[in-house]
Amino acid sequence: MQDPRQEIKDKLDIVDVLMEYLPLKNAGSGSFRTTCPFHAEKTPSFYVSREKQIWHCFGCGTGGDMFSFIMQIDGLDFPDALRILAEKAGVEVARYTSEKTNTDQRLLAMHELAASFYAKVLESSPQAEAARTYVKSRQIPVELVGTFRLGYAPSDWNSLSNFLERRGFSASEIVQAGLALKKKSGQGIFDRFRERIMVPLCDPQGKCVGFTGRLIGEVQKGQAKYMNSPETPIYHKSDVLFGFHLAKQEARQKKAMIVVEGNLDVIASHKAGAHHVVASSGTALTFAQLNRLKRIASTLIFSFDADAAGFDAAQRGIKLARGEGFDVRVASLPTGSGKDPDEVIQKDPQVWLSAIENTIPIIEYYLKQAIKGRDLTKVDNKRYVSQMILPELVEIEDVIEREHWLRVVADLLATDINVLRDSLKNSKKPVSGEAVETRKIAQSKVMPKRASKERQAALMILAGWIQGIVDLTTIDLEAKWTLALPDEDLINLYKTLIIAYDLGKSDPNAQKSFFLWIRNHIEAEHTHLLAVFDEVALLGERTLSTMPQNKARGLIEDLIQTLESSYKRTQRERLMAEIRAAEACQDAEAVTRLIGEFNTWR
Repeated sequence: MQDPRQEIKDKLDIVDVLMEYLPLKNAGSGSFRTTCPFHAEKTPSFYVSREKQIWHCFGCGTGGDMFSFIMQIDGLDFPDALRILAEKAGVEVARYTSEKTNTDQRLLAMHELAASFYAKVLESSPQAEAARTYVKSRQIPVELVGTFRLGYAPSDWNSLSNFLERRGFSASEIVQAGLALKKKSGQGIFDRFRERIMVPLCDPQGKCVGFTGRLIGEVQKGQAKYMNSPETPIYHKSDVLFGFHLAKQEARQKKAMIVVEGNLDVIASHKAGAHHVVASSGTALTFAQLNRLKRIASTLIFSFDADAAGFDAAQRGIKLARGEGFDVRVASLPTGSGKDPDEVIQKDPQVWLSAIENTIPIIEYYLKQAIKGRDLTKVDNKRYVSQMILPELVEIEDVIEREHWLRVVADLLATDINVLRDSLKNSKKPVSGEAVETRKIAQSKVMPKRASKERQAALMILAGWIQGIVDLTTIDLEAKWTLALPDEDLINLYKTLIIAYDLGKSDPNAQKSFFLWIRNHIEAEHTHLLAVFDEVALLGERTLSTMPQNKARGLIEDLIQTLESSYKRTQRERLMAEIRAAEACQDAEAVTRLIGEFNTWR
């Protein structure tokens, strides 16, 4: 029976898989490139090889195959990444024995069944007549009801619980999933959600992990208009963004994500034709959410409801987003057009589309809010505006942008720009030692030190072998350039490649793809060398494959000479130090011997 991992690799193309996450651009010779989703960069250094079915970032040094990418970009362990790719490939995989994985799978299965149950009730149950009327009143078309899998929780105390128990789930599991509660007295459980429009909350792959339930009609005393699933092993409120799984593709293309407050705003935006939108549910964005957004978008566009509460709630997330390097902008809704995107779109979708096309920088929005209704000829109002805006300008790292806004504020307040500039310097908050240390640690994890000239030469030589430009198997392992390989990983990789090459010649499985056969061999027998092997392989494809064969061969030969020269220089320096030590000890015999050895390295 074929290994499911290999079967998945045979059926899926890494380029197609990664294109669902990243805007890959053709780099020639079967390679694709983009900016790395795992560290901030302006020049693309993230490469993907269709031929070799691997990826590597030459900026931060991360890399691997489609499995490692899915694990890293979605923060998953291997079984979950395998499950996701198996579904894409149509490959059956055995259930894993990991207790956590099995628990999570059962929780996911319960939520998928619950979403289907609620959807069916909304579609056809007599109990849901008022809910269907409400959905129509919000002008939500049938196709979007299906896209967002809207449903209705009936008034019965245990209709969902009974449904799930009939399908093999225990009462304790249903409670663990957050779909039911234990009775305070006596035995048994009852449904958490009743008489509510049900909106599934999904993970990045579109699997239901929780729900928001909305009451229809008048809210009675003691009732909450909205009720969310509790925290469970598969649902963490600080991680989930409503609509993300439907927004990510368009957001990657536009490199921007719109952030609104409510779930209905997201659904309405889809109705208007703008899909790159998620809901923050009226709370500040978290680091976890921003990290997810950062992988696919560089611009965040906020749209706030007319009341101040939404803006106040979002401010902390905006500050975090600016600190993470996002270009933060605001889609301003014209006065009188509606209190939120949902209402605006119900009146005129073009108003919403115009707002998200003609956004303004967040500082401009702050300024408009600060000066609204204030007479700027009065000193108290000038002081208020400066106290509101200057702390925001401190956060701007780009000098040109900061100077631009300083001039705008100076003109508005009729104040000398130099006075504001001095005030800005005094407003700068000292960075704590802990924050500096944290930043250093984070940078050290992301950005490796620049490779030495010798290491760069060694990588390119090995890349030339993998690319078929030179045959290193004909070179003596004791040749001077191999002795000059700058670190143990490269020395071991070279030796491993030679051995793997000889093994592969006699293995019929290697004939299909010799590169993949060698990679699988290294992954199985020498896992610690896999990262440097991938780096070498993609370096060759990126740099050497587009060169004429004779030019590429000449480059490799020059680099071999570079390493040999480096090794000779190292030996001469060592011998000179030994000669000086022998002279200091007046050991004439040793001096003569060392000088003779030194002359052999000229």
